[in-house]
Amino acid sequence: MKKSILLLCAIVLTCCCQSCHKKEKVKTPDLTKEQMKSVRDVNVTMVRYERDLFSLDTSHIADGVKKLYGKYPENLISNNCWNNAQMMRGLKGYISDPIIREIYKATKEKFPDMKATEKVLDDAFKIYLSNFPNSKVPTIYTILPGLDFSTPSVFGYEDNLFVCVDMYLGENFKYYTAAGMPKFIARRCTPDRIPLDCFTKGMAYKHLPDKTLITLLDNMIYEGKKLYFTQIMFPDTKEIDIIGYTEEQYKWAQEHISQIWQYFIEKKLLYSKDEDDIRRMIDETPFTREFGNNSPGRIGSYIGLQIIKSYMHNHSDVTLEELMKNEDAQGILNKAGFKPKF
Repeated sequence: MKKSILLLCAIVLTCCCQSCHKKEKVKTPDLTKEQMKSVRDVNVTMVRYERDLFSLDTSHIADGVKKLYGKYPENLISNNCWNNAQMMRGLKGYISDPIIREIYKATKEKFPDMKATEKVLDDAFKIYLSNFPNSKVPTIYTILPGLDFSTPSVFGYEDNLFVCVDMYLGENFKYYTAAGMPKFIARRCTPDRIPLDCFTKGMAYKHLPDKTLITLLDNMIYEGKKLYFTQIMFPDTKEIDIIGYTEEQYKWAQEHISQIWQYFIEKKLLYSKDEDDIRRMIDETPFTREFGNNSPGRIGSYIGLQIIKSYMHNHSDVTLEELMKNEDAQGILNKAGFKPKF
């Protein structure tokens, strides 16, 4: 399957809490329904690139690709790529591959259309535009990279977002296991996560500073901002779903937040520059080794979110845009008043 992934890439990416018991209220935009209606009209349309790709006549594939040129951005179909015989052979082999076609069939069954997702995104982007009035709604393209786990399930490029629909086919989709996807990741491969991921994995990066993250604290605040940003866009979505924890994981994190924080302080982890320390607390893992098998992974991201929530709760004059641009992770921590009880 990896060979097929590489073949497609030639055309798909050519250019390329005051305490653990106190719940902070997330500061959402104070907009009435009437005001929301006055925000620029939002009508999200997800363009189905994979549908056009797999509808190509493989007997005349270069002609078909040429006709699609201009409908899609250059990083999907580059100028004159149809004249590259090797690329066209690779594309033909990809869309003819039996397993890839089975995955494509599954996406058609799971997503006969994207109307439900588009509706959720319409509401989220209204809130987005109310916070970032000088921004615009991106064009969103659905693609099918063939379960390429090295590609984020949602990513942004220039003014567009790209959604890998083959990464949202349900946790029990048979090829996830066959391709070696861990269960704790497959659990979040569901259609309802697409809107959330469009913001956490896509839109958030448009408003974060382009700064090298050095310490664990830098990474925690960075990840916390992404989660808080998404929480603002989906005010009716529970925090557990924003983070992507199970009920047991979320409860564990809430109940042990003081011990986690104490561990960070005692081990002086906040200012650690060690990549292993940062990965253990930030990266996708089934649990956090230091805290046992019942703990969730990404515990540093969870704590980062709680710090950001506490900071915004105590600084009602700070806008979301100002928060996202703030590069001073230490300053945010100092002003957050985040002090879980030991």
